[in-house]
Amino acid sequence: MKRAYADIPEGQIFYRFEGNGEPVLLLHAGVTSSDEYKKVIPFLSKTYRAIAPDFLGNGDSDPAPFAYDIIDHARTMVHLLDSLGIKKAAVVGQHVGGKIGLEMAVTWPERVSKLVLSSPNYPEAEEEKSFKDPPNFMGRVELQKDGSHLMEWWRRSALWRHPLDITNDRTLEYVKAGPRGEEIHWAGGAYDPRPKLPLVKCPTLVFSATHDPFCSMAETVHKLTPGSKLIILENGPIDIDRLWPKEFAEVVLNFLNDPGSEK
Repeated sequence: MKRAYADIPEGQIFYRFEGNGEPVLLLHAGVTSSDEYKKVIPFLSKTYRAIAPDFLGNGDSDPAPFAYDIIDHARTMVHLLDSLGIKKAAVVGQHVGGKIGLEMAVTWPERVSKLVLSSPNYPEAEEEKSFKDPPNFMGRVELQKDGSHLMEWWRRSALWRHPLDITNDRTLEYVKAGPRGEEIHWAGGAYDPRPKLPLVKCPTLVFSATHDPFCSMAETVHKLTPGSKLIILENGPIDIDRLWPKEFAEVVLNFLNDPGSEK
């Protein structure tokens, strides 16, 4: 697996890549990075050109020039494809990454061949929420002289009770994103995908896992997306691409390789 930077109008985008063949763009969740796909890429790259970027303001990419909305992140991904000479790619998005992928598919439909929405979500009224955000989960974290901000980022990373190495990796992602890191979560929270889903023209897979907090929304997303397929992995975890990379890759590959998913 190789690493590189691409120059786009908004700055430099860091990305990981491996393999040949048709391109597959892997879009990470909020306040994470392309690191979440590092165990998925080797499976996909056997038959596809797997590309996993860091969004601006996340990982090793440049900071976003201003507080980005979802469409801004989607535009930078289109600019990344331009920089890499890619006219059209399959797009796989996890959580917020799925919203960015959806916006690409609706606003730039000529650039997206197939779409995978992994554990998509949408805003809910407070009384209807099936998932309550943990306390102080997405507030801004200021740098502190005593280093307490580092413990706060560790606390947020540890909320999902992942293995220690993944919690450590997640904490490093918070550190790299810095005090502005939560802006991508705020952008995702303000974006309601439901009006956009009926506009999707490309083959789409809606995919979730039963232990992901947003799993209950997958059925609605599926029904709103014309001709989409739905797969739910029993006992699958949140951050399934990190914890179950083989299973995640198999679902994606089965969809990409299925001639029945062509439109």
